[in-house]
Amino acid sequence: MSEKRWLRETDPLKLLEMRHPMRTLGSTQPQARPSRLYLLACARKQWARLPHVCRAIVERAEVYAEAPREEERLRAAVAPVAEQLMNSAGEPADLRSAALDLVAERVLDRAPPAPAGRAPFTPEEWRGVAALLYLPFEAKTPTYTWVPRELHDVDLLRDVYGNPYRYVSFPPTWRTDTVVTMARAMYESHDFSGMPIFADALQEAGCDNDDILSHCRSGQPHARGCWVLDLVLLK
Repeated sequence: MSEKRWLRETDPLKLLEMRHPMRTLGSTQPQARPSRLYLLACARKQWARLPHVCRAIVERAEVYAEAPREEERLRAAVAPVAEQLMNSAGEPADLRSAALDLVAERVLDRAPPAPAGRAPFTPEEWRGVAALLYLPFEAKTPTYTWVPRELHDVDLLRDVYGNPYRYVSFPPTWRTDTVVTMARAMYESHDFSGMPIFADALQEAGCDNDDILSHCRSGQPHARGCWVLDLVLLK
């Protein structure tokens, strides 16, 4: 894989195959944090349409993605629910059934309800969305083709993975209180609308790296796991 191809390729599945080549059956590598956060960023693109249990699964999967070893009990509690949804023939009519609600109340607490009148998923859409919820809990690098191409996002992929061919240094002096506070606020709120202003704060802190500044000002979508925010927050 070349840097030129990484930057020009428009098919996210091809980029994922470049980044995580499947060599032989059973030889996949442990799933890394960027993979989990990329899948969950794609799930969040469907946020307005997700039922409340699905939203809660996304939120808990994000916790697990940050510290899978420490959060094994969380995975053991939530992953079976995600697997149940993935194995359903379509968006289950009993999604608010007593069994799922019990899990939601005990493990997936404080999940906000989905807005009234949300558009239901077709069976084809549901299989892909349910895979986005389940695959982040997989121990090994997953089969990304379980998620249809239209539910992937090449911009989010590059936001999370950055450019694997170019090392970007980040001197500690750029990590001012203002920069760190802004980065943490966006990371925790999932509101990345302040990225252009964040670029200004980085520049005031002394950042003169064009890759960093242009990424923040590009107007592309960002997600938890954005490579620039990770540099600031030492993720």
